Amino acid sequence: MRALLLVIAGAVAVPSALAADATRGGTLYQTYCAVCHGFPPSGGPEIAPNNPALIQAAINGLVPQMGILRFLTPDQVADIAAYLGSLQAPPPPTPPPQPPAPSADYTDLWWGGDAQSGWGFNLIQHPSHNIFAVMYTYDTTRRPLWFVLPGGTWTSTTTFSGNWYRVTGPAFNGTFDPSKVSVAQVGTAQLSFTDENHATLAFTVNGVTVSHDITRLPF
Repeated sequence: MRALLLVIAGAVAVPSALAADATRGGTLYQTYCAVCHGFPPSGGPEIAPNNPALIQAAINGLVPQMGILRFLTPDQVADIAAYLGSLQAPPPPTPPPQPPAPSADYTDLWWGGDAQSGWGFNLIQHPSHNIFAVMYTYDTTRRPLWFVLPGGTWTSTTTFSGNWYRVTGPAFNGTFDPSKVSVAQVGTAQLSFTDENHATLAFTVNGVTVSHDITRLPF
């Protein structure tokens, strides 16, 4: 009777009949059909729900193994079809919510204007909308200081948030030694864009919060 699966998959669609008695059809299915089709039914309602004409055609010779069920009356066949039609396949899993897409491509060099010359913010927005950004600035002793925002999440079409890291490494004029590279998370960062050319960069470093208004660097 498993050949019914192939028949149902390839058969010409037949108009469905109205359910007669799905409860009675369940009893009939368990008595005469489950021995071959099992449960949940193989070749069942997910392919041809509530289709007594197809079941009757299988019994009448379309599926030779089902000829032993010719004693079933049309009403009983309709009941079985109604039962199969009452079965519901589990719904597909709900996909996780997708983060909002940004309203623009913000890839560029950004800075704080003439009042904050000497430091800047390099932002790259991938086609996936994720952002990688680097801030070059100075520490309290006027030494160069680098922070990295290596990805995060868009919480709205104009707001991006992620973890904020400080990076250090070997001097530029010596042999590069990867063992001397240090990457440490020092806080979090958030970019809030007011339009395509203006934004606010807010970040924390070891509990200290800093906020800068930034604009695209003109060329």
